[in-house]
Amino acid sequence: MITKTIAVLISLIFLIPFGAEAKVYIDLAAPQAKRLPIAIQDLKFLGDESKAKDPAISKLGAELVDTLRSDIRFSGLFNIIEKDAYLEDAAKAGLTEDKIDFRLWRAIGADTLIKGGFSIDKEKLTVEVRLFDSVTEKQVLGKKYIGSVTNPRRVMHYFADNLYEELTGRKGIFTTRVMFVSNRDGNKEIYVADYDGRNAVKVTRNKSINLSPQWSPDGKKALYVSYKKGWPALFQLDLTNGVDSGVSAKPGINIGGRYSPDGMKVALTLSGDKSPELYILDLSTGEYRRLTDNYGIDVSPAWSPDSSRIAYVSDVAGNPHIFMLELASGTAKRITFEGKYNSSPAWSPDGSRIAFSRSDTGRFNIWVMNADGTNPAQLTFDGNDRSPSWSPDGRYLIYSTSSKGVSSLRVVRSDGTGSMKIETGVGNEKSPVWSPYFQ
Repeated sequence: MITKTIAVLISLIFLIPFGAEAKVYIDLAAPQAKRLPIAIQDLKFLGDESKAKDPAISKLGAELVDTLRSDIRFSGLFNIIEKDAYLEDAAKAGLTEDKIDFRLWRAIGADTLIKGGFSIDKEKLTVEVRLFDSVTEKQVLGKKYIGSVTNPRRVMHYFADNLYEELTGRKGIFTTRVMFVSNRDGNKEIYVADYDGRNAVKVTRNKSINLSPQWSPDGKKALYVSYKKGWPALFQLDLTNGVDSGVSAKPGINIGGRYSPDGMKVALTLSGDKSPELYILDLSTGEYRRLTDNYGIDVSPAWSPDSSRIAYVSDVAGNPHIFMLELASGTAKRITFEGKYNSSPAWSPDGSRIAFSRSDTGRFNIWVMNADGTNPAQLTFDGNDRSPSWSPDGRYLIYSTSSKGVSSLRVVRSDGTGSMKIETGVGNEKSPVWSPYFQ
């Protein structure tokens, strides 16, 4: 369903040579890098001029530009120059190098400039967008996108990804998605939305309790816990065709399922002989391998990106703390020693850090530490923040926060700056998880 729709609706056509050497305008590694000034002109309607002032056409054009401005603002890397400062007449403005008076853009401090246009043919939306360097007066990036008028935001997310990669040398996250749980309709169901919370879609409809969703490494499947059999069991939902299948339904509990980085195995918690223990389930053979054996409760397994280790939560030492299990040797080591309750470990995509939730007083906040437990740093201070999940580029964390019994989603940069609320339109969202880059 979801990834198939993406492939069908969007096609990309390069307007510049493939071999062009890219200039990195923004150095993400530089501390406190200066924001790049950028101007974003309204898109021209490239169809029948008599329809240009049609309210529906104007609304579509505004949504395209608003989406792009929102994506660029979200990145925190640009200084968007507001439209009331523009000197060039949008109605007379050209869309190519030879028809742009770059002096007018340099005069307002716009080092870079975005221009473009769009047309529609029934349900087909065609958008052409170009990025210019106002200083060199050259086109840096040009794309044509063919999508659907039913989801114009998706088209601009693709351009935002291309723009981000062109200017930073890193992949953008604007076409990624988030998954979360909500009880909006009276039952805890799982939803998928764009990275910014828009276009939320319910993907489970079993009217039971569904919890702890996780993306497969290729973004095509979701692993989740459901009580639809009467006890907590693991299921896998194929997001491309809606096929739902059982993964683990042993008597007792089957919770905390996490795909291995290659998608071939699942780490989970089962009701052990003594207490809940960690296991690995081989999805191809159906065989279980036990990882822990103690009188504590071992939950929330999280694979390292290289598959060599699993971080997890255990109360074997008293209060819940995070431990690290070396899979080759079977050796487990405690890596958190502060806080009364440490939970929800999540590895950064590069494997260098672990995000988690910590409480000292019953109120939780999001923390980040090195993968060996050193240098813990508190990122949020709201007091009711849980379930952190990294964006695939490692720049952001999404998490759930609650106030007066109502949960919502927020995003914060991995250095603790730029906290912002994610509006899905669903309400009471919990357990968010950011998708990988779609393959």
